[in-house]
Amino acid sequence: MSVTRGQSQLEGPVDLAPVQPDTSLESVMFDLILKFLQTPGQVLLVQGPPGSGKTTFALEILNSLEETHKIYASSRVAPARLRQHFPWIDEVIDTMSGRTARASWIDELHDLRRVEPDTIFNQVLRLKHSKQRAVLVVDSWEGAIRNTNDEGRKMLESAVLSELDESKVSVVIVVEDSKKAGDLGYLVDGIVTLDQSELDGRRVRTIAMNKLRGFSVPTKRGIFSLDKARFTILPNGLRTPGTNLHPKPLEPVPNPSGAFSLGSRGMDQMLGGSIPRGSFLLIDVDSSVSPVEIRTILNMVRANFINQKGPCVIVPTAAYSSDTVAESLSKYVGWEAIDERVRILEYNQSLAPKKWRLVMKSNLSDDVKTFAHAWDELAKISPHRMLDINVDKAVQVYGRDELSVPGLTELGANMRDTEGLNIAIASTDSKLRDQWLSVVDYHLKIKNADGSLVIYGVKPFTPLYGVDLNFDKGYPVLNLMQIV
Repeated sequence: MSVTRGQSQLEGPVDLAPVQPDTSLESVMFDLILKFLQTPGQVLLVQGPPGSGKTTFALEILNSLEETHKIYASSRVAPARLRQHFPWIDEVIDTMSGRTARASWIDELHDLRRVEPDTIFNQVLRLKHSKQRAVLVVDSWEGAIRNTNDEGRKMLESAVLSELDESKVSVVIVVEDSKKAGDLGYLVDGIVTLDQSELDGRRVRTIAMNKLRGFSVPTKRGIFSLDKARFTILPNGLRTPGTNLHPKPLEPVPNPSGAFSLGSRGMDQMLGGSIPRGSFLLIDVDSSVSPVEIRTILNMVRANFINQKGPCVIVPTAAYSSDTVAESLSKYVGWEAIDERVRILEYNQSLAPKKWRLVMKSNLSDDVKTFAHAWDELAKISPHRMLDINVDKAVQVYGRDELSVPGLTELGANMRDTEGLNIAIASTDSKLRDQWLSVVDYHLKIKNADGSLVIYGVKPFTPLYGVDLNFDKGYPVLNLMQIV
Protein backbone atom coordinates (compact mmCIF):
# COMPACT_ATOMS: atom_id res chain seq x y z
CA MET A 1 0.00 0.00 0.00
CA SER A 2 1.50 3.35 -1.01
CA VAL A 3 1.59 6.32 1.28
CA THR A 4 -0.17 9.52 0.17
CA ARG A 5 0.25 12.90 1.77
CA GLY A 6 -2.07 15.88 1.91
CA GLN A 7 -1.54 18.41 -0.90
CA SER A 8 -1.65 21.74 0.96
CA GLN A 9 2.05 22.30 1.64
CA LEU A 10 3.75 25.61 2.38
CA GLU A 11 5.19 26.94 -0.86
CA GLY A 12 7.95 29.18 0.46
CA PRO A 13 9.87 30.32 3.51
CA VAL A 14 7.69 31.39 6.40
CA ASP A 15 8.35 34.86 7.80
CA LEU A 16 8.90 34.59 11.52
CA ALA A 17 8.61 37.43 13.99
CA PRO A 18 11.94 38.11 15.70
CA VAL A 19 12.36 36.30 18.99
CA GLN A 20 12.70 38.81 21.81
CA PRO A 21 15.54 38.10 24.26
CA ASP A 22 14.62 37.12 27.80
CA THR A 23 16.42 35.98 30.92
CA SER A 24 16.05 32.26 30.22
CA LEU A 25 18.31 30.14 28.05
CA GLU A 26 16.02 30.13 25.01
CA SER A 27 16.91 29.53 21.38
CA VAL A 28 15.34 30.57 18.11
CA MET A 29 15.91 26.98 16.93
CA PHE A 30 13.37 25.51 19.34
CA ASP A 31 10.86 28.27 18.62
CA LEU A 32 11.21 27.48 14.94
CA ILE A 33 10.47 23.80 15.55
CA LEU A 34 7.35 24.72 17.54
CA LYS A 35 6.10 27.01 14.76
CA PHE A 36 6.74 24.20 12.29
CA LEU A 37 4.57 21.76 14.28
CA GLN A 38 1.83 24.33 14.85
CA THR A 39 1.15 24.17 11.12
CA PRO A 40 -1.36 21.27 10.73
CA GLY A 41 -0.11 18.30 8.77
CA GLN A 42 3.60 18.57 9.49
CA VAL A 43 5.58 15.42 10.30
CA LEU A 44 8.88 15.75 12.17
CA LEU A 45 11.37 12.88 12.34
CA VAL A 46 13.62 12.94 15.44
CA GLN A 47 16.62 10.63 15.13
CA GLY A 48 19.73 9.92 17.15
CA PRO A 49 21.61 7.18 19.02
CA PRO A 50 20.41 5.83 22.39
CA GLY A 51 20.82 8.33 25.21
CA SER A 52 21.02 11.36 22.91
CA GLY A 53 17.91 13.01 24.42
CA LYS A 54 15.16 12.15 21.92
CA THR A 55 12.47 11.35 24.52
CA THR A 56 13.23 14.49 26.52
CA PHE A 57 13.11 16.52 23.31
CA ALA A 58 9.71 15.07 22.33
CA LEU A 59 8.27 15.71 25.80
CA GLU A 60 9.62 19.28 25.77
CA ILE A 61 7.79 19.89 22.50
CA LEU A 62 4.51 18.75 24.06
CA ASN A 63 5.16 20.82 27.15
CA SER A 64 5.77 23.96 25.09
CA LEU A 65 2.82 23.78 22.69
CA GLU A 66 -0.26 25.72 23.78
CA GLU A 67 -3.93 25.28 22.86
CA THR A 68 -3.15 21.92 21.31
CA HIS A 69 -4.39 18.43 22.15
CA LYS A 70 -1.31 16.36 22.98
CA ILE A 71 -0.83 12.62 22.72
CA TYR A 72 2.33 10.83 23.74
CA ALA A 73 2.50 7.18 22.63
CA SER A 74 5.49 5.35 24.07
CA SER A 75 6.65 1.91 23.04
CA ARG A 76 9.85 2.15 25.10
CA VAL A 77 9.08 3.60 28.53
CA ALA A 78 6.24 2.77 30.88
CA PRO A 79 4.09 5.71 32.11
CA ALA A 80 5.22 5.23 35.70
CA ARG A 81 8.87 5.32 34.65
CA LEU A 82 8.27 8.41 32.51
CA ARG A 83 6.76 10.18 35.45
CA GLN A 84 9.71 9.18 37.64
CA HIS A 85 12.28 10.51 35.17
CA PHE A 86 10.28 13.57 34.10
CA PRO A 87 8.40 14.82 37.18
CA TRP A 88 7.45 18.06 35.42
CA ILE A 89 5.43 16.11 32.84
CA ASP A 90 2.33 16.75 34.96
CA GLU A 91 2.22 20.09 33.15
CA VAL A 92 1.65 18.25 29.89
CA ILE A 93 -0.85 15.88 31.39
CA ASP A 94 -2.99 18.69 32.75
CA THR A 95 -3.09 20.31 29.33
CA MET A 96 -4.07 17.10 27.58
CA SER A 97 -6.77 16.08 30.06
CA GLY A 98 -8.18 19.39 31.14
CA ARG A 99 -8.04 18.13 34.74
CA THR A 100 -6.72 19.99 37.72
CA ALA A 101 -5.46 16.89 39.53
CA ARG A 102 -1.71 16.41 39.24
CA ALA A 103 -1.39 12.87 40.59
CA SER A 104 -2.84 10.52 37.97
CA TRP A 105 -2.04 9.54 34.41
CA ILE A 106 -4.73 9.87 31.76
CA ASP A 107 -5.72 8.02 28.62
CA GLU A 108 -3.83 10.30 26.23
CA LEU A 109 -0.50 9.05 27.55
CA HIS A 110 -0.40 5.68 25.82
CA ASP A 111 1.77 2.70 26.68
CA LEU A 112 2.28 0.91 23.34
CA ARG A 113 4.58 -1.79 24.63
CA ARG A 114 1.83 -4.39 25.03
CA VAL A 115 -0.63 -3.49 22.26
CA GLU A 116 -0.96 -4.90 18.76
CA PRO A 117 -0.13 -2.86 15.66
CA ASP A 118 -3.80 -2.67 14.60
CA THR A 119 -4.58 -1.05 17.97
CA ILE A 120 -2.02 1.65 17.24
CA PHE A 121 -3.54 1.98 13.76
CA ASN A 122 -7.03 2.50 15.24
CA GLN A 123 -5.76 5.02 17.79
CA VAL A 124 -4.21 7.11 15.02
CA LEU A 125 -7.39 6.98 12.93
CA ARG A 126 -9.52 7.98 15.92
CA LEU A 127 -7.35 11.01 16.49
CA LYS A 128 -7.49 12.07 12.84
CA HIS A 129 -11.26 11.61 12.56
CA SER A 130 -11.82 13.82 15.60
CA LYS A 131 -10.80 16.87 13.50
CA GLN A 132 -9.19 18.30 16.64
CA ARG A 133 -5.98 20.33 16.51
CA ALA A 134 -3.45 17.90 17.94
CA VAL A 135 0.17 16.79 18.06
CA LEU A 136 0.96 13.08 18.24
CA VAL A 137 4.34 11.79 19.41
CA VAL A 138 5.24 8.20 18.49
CA ASP A 139 8.22 7.12 20.60
CA SER A 140 9.63 5.05 19.04
CA TRP A 141 8.82 4.04 15.48
CA GLU A 142 10.82 0.80 15.76
CA GLY A 143 8.73 -0.17 18.79
CA ALA A 144 5.45 0.68 17.08
CA ILE A 145 6.17 -1.60 14.10
CA ARG A 146 8.13 -4.34 15.86
CA ASN A 147 5.37 -6.98 15.47
CA THR A 148 4.23 -6.01 11.98
CA ASN A 149 4.92 -7.48 8.58
CA ASP A 150 5.73 -5.32 5.56
CA GLU A 151 2.06 -4.74 4.74
CA GLY A 152 1.27 -3.80 8.34
CA ARG A 153 4.14 -1.33 8.40
CA LYS A 154 2.84 0.34 5.23
CA MET A 155 -0.65 0.54 6.73
CA LEU A 156 0.71 2.25 9.81
CA GLU A 157 2.76 4.63 7.67
CA SER A 158 -0.39 5.49 5.74
CA ALA A 159 -2.38 6.05 8.93
CA VAL A 160 0.27 8.36 10.38
CA LEU A 161 1.41 10.21 7.26
CA SER A 162 -1.66 10.65 5.04
CA GLU A 163 -4.34 13.38 5.11
CA LEU A 164 -2.83 15.12 8.11
CA ASP A 165 -3.57 18.62 6.81
CA GLU A 166 -7.30 17.98 6.71
CA SER A 167 -7.29 16.30 10.13
CA LYS A 168 -5.38 19.17 11.84
CA VAL A 169 -2.83 16.72 13.23
CA SER A 170 0.95 17.10 13.33
CA VAL A 171 3.17 14.14 14.17
CA VAL A 172 6.58 13.69 15.83
CA ILE A 173 8.19 10.32 15.06
CA VAL A 174 11.15 9.22 17.18
CA VAL A 175 13.56 6.69 15.66
CA GLU A 176 16.53 4.98 17.29
CA ASP A 177 18.26 3.87 14.10
CA SER A 178 17.82 6.01 10.99
CA LYS A 179 19.00 3.07 8.84
CA LYS A 180 15.99 1.03 9.96
CA ALA A 181 13.52 3.84 9.40
CA GLY A 182 13.03 2.87 5.77
CA ASP A 183 11.64 5.62 3.56
CA LEU A 184 10.51 7.81 6.46
CA GLY A 185 13.25 10.32 5.80
CA TYR A 186 11.83 10.97 2.33
CA LEU A 187 8.19 11.09 3.47
CA VAL A 188 8.42 13.47 6.42
CA ASP A 189 8.49 17.28 6.31
CA GLY A 190 11.24 17.81 8.87
CA ILE A 191 14.24 15.94 10.24
CA VAL A 192 16.09 16.74 13.47
CA THR A 193 19.20 14.81 14.53
CA LEU A 194 20.39 14.66 18.13
CA ASP A 195 23.88 13.46 19.00
CA GLN A 196 26.46 13.48 21.77
CA SER A 197 30.24 13.68 21.64
CA GLU A 198 33.17 14.86 23.78
CA LEU A 199 35.14 18.09 24.05
CA ASP A 200 38.36 17.65 26.04
CA GLY A 201 36.77 14.71 27.88
CA ARG A 202 33.48 16.55 28.58
CA ARG A 203 30.07 15.66 27.21
CA VAL A 204 28.69 17.79 24.38
CA ARG A 205 25.13 17.39 23.11
CA THR A 206 24.31 18.73 19.64
CA ILE A 207 21.12 19.25 17.67
CA ALA A 208 21.05 19.58 13.88
CA MET A 209 18.04 20.63 11.82
CA ASN A 210 18.57 18.62 8.63
CA LYS A 211 15.27 19.58 7.01
CA LEU A 212 12.35 21.84 7.83
CA ARG A 213 10.23 22.04 4.71
CA GLY A 214 8.75 25.48 4.02
CA PHE A 215 10.79 27.22 6.71
CA SER A 216 13.94 29.28 6.44
CA VAL A 217 16.48 27.88 8.91
CA PRO A 218 18.96 30.59 10.03
CA THR A 219 20.90 28.29 12.36
CA LYS A 220 21.22 24.60 11.54
CA ARG A 221 23.29 23.38 14.50
CA GLY A 222 23.40 24.09 18.19
CA ILE A 223 24.26 22.72 21.62
CA PHE A 224 21.64 21.61 24.12
CA SER A 225 21.47 20.39 27.70
CA LEU A 226 19.21 17.93 29.52
CA ASP A 227 19.73 19.65 32.87
CA LYS A 228 16.86 18.99 35.32
CA ALA A 229 15.27 16.62 32.77
CA ARG A 230 14.45 19.57 30.48
CA PHE A 231 15.56 20.02 26.88
CA THR A 232 17.23 23.43 26.51
CA ILE A 233 19.02 24.64 23.39
CA LEU A 234 21.75 27.10 24.26
CA PRO A 235 21.72 30.61 22.80
CA ASN A 236 24.07 31.49 19.98
CA GLY A 237 26.61 33.66 21.76
CA LEU A 238 25.42 37.13 22.69
CA ARG A 239 21.62 37.22 22.50
CA THR A 240 21.65 41.02 22.23
CA PRO A 241 23.68 43.35 20.00
CA GLY A 242 27.29 44.01 20.98
CA THR A 243 26.34 47.64 21.71
CA ASN A 244 24.45 48.09 24.97
CA LEU A 245 21.84 50.71 24.14
CA HIS A 246 20.70 51.31 27.72
CA PRO A 247 23.73 50.79 30.01
CA LYS A 248 23.34 50.93 33.78
CA PRO A 249 25.83 50.75 36.67
CA LEU A 250 26.56 47.12 37.48
CA GLU A 251 25.05 45.82 40.71
CA PRO A 252 27.91 43.70 42.06
CA VAL A 253 27.74 40.18 43.37
CA PRO A 254 29.10 40.74 46.91
CA ASN A 255 32.57 39.43 47.68
CA PRO A 256 32.53 36.76 50.41
CA SER A 257 34.78 37.27 53.40
CA GLY A 258 38.40 36.65 52.36
CA ALA A 259 37.44 35.95 48.75
CA PHE A 260 36.28 37.53 45.49
CA SER A 261 33.29 37.02 43.21
CA LEU A 262 33.83 37.06 39.46
CA GLY A 263 30.55 38.91 39.00
CA SER A 264 28.61 35.80 37.96
CA ARG A 265 27.11 33.45 40.52
CA GLY A 266 27.28 30.70 37.93
CA MET A 267 31.02 31.13 37.42
CA ASP A 268 31.57 31.38 41.17
CA GLN A 269 29.71 28.11 41.76
CA MET A 270 31.60 26.42 38.93
CA LEU A 271 34.86 27.24 40.74
CA GLY A 272 33.71 26.16 44.19
CA GLY A 273 31.74 29.22 45.32
CA SER A 274 34.27 32.07 45.12
CA ILE A 275 37.92 32.93 44.42
CA PRO A 276 40.14 33.18 47.54
CA ARG A 277 42.21 36.34 47.85
CA GLY A 278 45.66 36.12 46.32
CA SER A 279 44.53 33.67 43.63
CA PHE A 280 45.89 33.50 40.08
CA LEU A 281 43.45 32.72 37.26
CA LEU A 282 44.31 31.92 33.63
CA ILE A 283 41.59 32.08 30.97
CA ASP A 284 42.46 30.48 27.64
CA VAL A 285 40.29 32.03 24.93
CA ASP A 286 39.85 30.13 21.68
CA SER A 287 40.16 32.05 18.41
CA SER A 288 36.48 31.23 17.72
CA VAL A 289 35.42 33.60 20.54
CA SER A 290 34.82 37.15 19.34
CA PRO A 291 36.61 40.12 20.95
CA VAL A 292 33.17 41.55 21.86
CA GLU A 293 32.27 38.45 23.86
CA ILE A 294 35.51 38.31 25.85
CA ARG A 295 35.44 42.08 26.46
CA THR A 296 31.89 41.77 27.76
CA ILE A 297 32.89 39.00 30.16
CA LEU A 298 35.96 40.91 31.37
CA ASN A 299 33.94 44.11 31.88
CA MET A 300 31.57 42.13 34.09
CA VAL A 301 34.49 40.84 36.21
CA ARG A 302 36.18 44.25 36.29
CA ALA A 303 33.01 46.19 37.17
CA ASN A 304 32.09 43.74 39.90
CA PHE A 305 35.51 44.28 41.49
CA ILE A 306 35.66 48.07 40.98
CA ASN A 307 32.13 48.71 42.26
CA GLN A 308 33.15 47.13 45.55
CA LYS A 309 35.89 49.77 45.96
CA GLY A 310 38.61 47.58 44.47
CA PRO A 311 41.49 49.14 42.44
CA CYS A 312 42.22 47.56 39.05
CA VAL A 313 45.12 47.61 36.54
CA ILE A 314 44.32 46.51 32.99
CA VAL A 315 46.68 45.41 30.21
CA PRO A 316 44.18 45.38 27.32
CA THR A 317 44.17 43.21 24.22
CA ALA A 318 45.65 44.54 21.01
CA ALA A 319 42.11 44.65 19.59
CA TYR A 320 41.17 47.66 21.77
CA SER A 321 42.90 50.90 22.72
CA SER A 322 42.95 52.19 26.28
CA ASP A 323 40.31 54.77 25.27
CA THR A 324 37.96 52.05 24.05
CA VAL A 325 38.47 49.96 27.20
CA ALA A 326 37.85 52.96 29.47
CA GLU A 327 34.76 54.05 27.54
CA SER A 328 33.15 50.59 27.60
CA LEU A 329 33.94 50.01 31.30
CA SER A 330 32.78 53.49 32.38
CA LYS A 331 29.19 52.58 31.45
CA TYR A 332 29.08 50.15 34.37
CA VAL A 333 31.29 51.87 36.99
CA GLY A 334 31.22 55.59 36.14
CA TRP A 335 34.08 57.94 35.21
CA GLU A 336 34.77 58.90 38.81
CA ALA A 337 35.61 55.30 39.66
CA ILE A 338 37.72 55.01 36.48
CA ASP A 339 39.83 58.01 37.48
CA GLU A 340 40.17 56.96 41.09
CA ARG A 341 40.62 53.19 40.98
CA VAL A 342 41.51 52.10 37.41
CA ARG A 343 44.79 52.24 35.51
CA ILE A 344 44.88 51.10 31.86
CA LEU A 345 48.21 50.51 30.15
CA GLU A 346 48.75 52.31 26.83
CA TYR A 347 51.74 51.93 24.49
CA ASN A 348 50.83 54.81 22.18
CA GLN A 349 52.68 57.73 23.75
CA SER A 350 51.00 60.32 21.51
CA LEU A 351 47.60 60.06 23.22
CA ALA A 352 46.42 62.80 25.52
CA PRO A 353 47.21 62.30 29.22
CA LYS A 354 44.45 60.90 31.39
CA LYS A 355 44.50 60.16 35.09
CA TRP A 356 43.57 56.56 34.40
CA ARG A 357 45.95 56.12 31.44
CA LEU A 358 49.32 54.51 32.26
CA VAL A 359 51.66 55.34 29.36
CA MET A 360 54.40 52.77 28.78
CA LYS A 361 57.65 53.00 26.76
CA SER A 362 57.71 49.41 25.39
CA ASN A 363 60.97 48.87 27.31
CA LEU A 364 60.47 46.07 29.80
CA SER A 365 62.77 47.23 32.60
CA ASP A 366 61.40 50.80 32.50
CA ASP A 367 57.80 49.65 32.16
CA VAL A 368 58.07 47.27 35.12
CA LYS A 369 59.09 50.23 37.28
CA THR A 370 56.22 52.36 35.94
CA PHE A 371 53.77 49.55 36.58
CA ALA A 372 55.13 48.91 40.08
CA HIS A 373 54.81 52.58 41.01
CA ALA A 374 51.18 52.70 39.85
CA TRP A 375 50.48 49.39 41.60
CA ASP A 376 51.86 50.76 44.88
CA GLU A 377 49.84 53.98 44.51
CA LEU A 378 46.62 52.00 44.18
CA ALA A 379 47.52 50.15 47.40
CA LYS A 380 46.72 53.38 49.25
CA ILE A 381 43.07 52.80 48.27
CA SER A 382 43.08 49.09 49.06
CA PRO A 383 45.78 46.41 49.30
CA HIS A 384 43.42 43.99 47.57
CA ARG A 385 43.96 44.99 43.93
CA MET A 386 43.05 43.32 40.66
CA LEU A 387 45.43 42.75 37.75
CA ASP A 388 43.84 41.98 34.39
CA ILE A 389 46.60 41.24 31.87
CA ASN A 390 46.30 40.17 28.25
CA VAL A 391 49.27 37.85 27.82
CA ASP A 392 49.25 38.08 24.02
CA LYS A 393 49.56 41.88 24.20
CA ALA A 394 52.53 41.67 26.57
CA VAL A 395 54.26 39.16 24.30
CA GLN A 396 53.54 41.32 21.26
CA VAL A 397 55.12 44.37 22.88
CA TYR A 398 58.11 42.84 24.63
CA GLY A 399 58.82 39.74 22.56
CA ARG A 400 58.62 36.07 23.45
CA ASP A 401 62.04 35.79 25.10
CA GLU A 402 62.31 38.94 27.22
CA LEU A 403 59.66 38.42 29.87
CA SER A 404 61.59 36.23 32.32
CA VAL A 405 63.19 39.04 34.30
CA PRO A 406 63.73 39.13 38.09
CA GLY A 407 61.59 42.25 38.53
CA LEU A 408 58.59 40.56 36.97
CA THR A 409 58.99 37.48 39.15
CA GLU A 410 59.17 39.60 42.30
CA LEU A 411 56.13 41.54 41.18
CA GLY A 412 54.16 38.32 40.79
CA ALA A 413 55.06 37.21 44.33
CA ASN A 414 53.98 40.61 45.63
CA MET A 415 50.62 40.28 43.89
CA ARG A 416 49.89 37.02 45.69
CA ASP A 417 51.11 38.32 49.04
CA THR A 418 48.85 41.37 48.87
CA GLU A 419 45.82 39.06 48.44
CA GLY A 420 44.56 40.54 45.22
CA LEU A 421 42.86 38.98 42.18
CA ASN A 422 45.19 38.19 39.30
CA ILE A 423 43.68 37.31 35.92
CA ALA A 424 45.57 36.51 32.71
CA ILE A 425 43.90 36.15 29.30
CA ALA A 426 45.69 34.16 26.57
CA SER A 427 44.80 33.04 23.06
CA THR A 428 48.21 31.70 21.93
CA ASP A 429 51.01 29.67 23.46
CA SER A 430 53.99 31.60 24.84
CA LYS A 431 56.57 31.44 27.61
CA LEU A 432 54.66 34.05 29.58
CA ARG A 433 51.49 31.97 29.38
CA ASP A 434 53.46 28.90 30.50
CA GLN A 435 54.90 30.87 33.43
CA TRP A 436 51.45 31.97 34.46
CA LEU A 437 50.10 28.43 34.03
CA SER A 438 52.78 27.09 36.36
CA VAL A 439 51.51 29.20 39.27
CA VAL A 440 47.75 29.47 38.64
CA ASP A 441 45.14 28.34 41.11
CA TYR A 442 42.41 28.30 38.45
CA HIS A 443 42.52 27.57 34.73
CA LEU A 444 39.46 28.11 32.51
CA LYS A 445 38.84 27.65 28.79
CA ILE A 446 36.27 29.54 26.72
CA LYS A 447 35.33 28.35 23.24
CA ASN A 448 32.63 28.66 20.62
CA ALA A 449 31.11 25.26 19.86
CA ASP A 450 28.47 24.90 17.15
CA GLY A 451 27.56 28.57 17.46
CA SER A 452 27.26 28.62 21.26
CA LEU A 453 29.68 30.00 23.82
CA VAL A 454 30.92 27.34 26.26
CA ILE A 455 33.23 27.44 29.28
CA TYR A 456 34.85 24.77 31.43
CA GLY A 457 37.47 24.40 34.08
CA VAL A 458 40.76 22.61 33.55
CA LYS A 459 41.89 23.40 37.09
CA PRO A 460 39.75 22.43 38.85
CA PHE A 461 38.22 19.97 36.38
CA THR A 462 34.59 20.87 35.67
CA PRO A 463 31.90 19.72 33.24
CA LEU A 464 31.11 21.79 30.16
CA TYR A 465 28.80 24.76 30.67
CA GLY A 466 26.84 26.75 28.11
CA VAL A 467 27.12 30.53 28.47
CA ASP A 468 24.18 32.91 28.33
CA LEU A 469 25.74 36.37 28.01
CA ASN A 470 23.34 39.30 27.87
CA PHE A 471 22.54 42.89 28.84
CA ASP A 472 19.03 42.24 30.16
CA LYS A 473 19.71 44.32 33.29
CA GLY A 474 21.59 47.08 31.47
CA TYR A 475 25.00 45.63 32.34
CA PRO A 476 26.79 42.36 31.48
CA VAL A 477 25.10 39.30 32.99
CA LEU A 478 26.56 35.81 32.57
CA ASN A 479 24.49 32.72 33.36
CA LEU A 480 25.68 29.13 33.00
CA MET A 481 23.91 25.88 32.19
CA GLN A 482 25.69 22.57 32.68
CA ILE A 483 25.66 20.26 29.67
CA VAL A 484 24.22 17.02 31.09
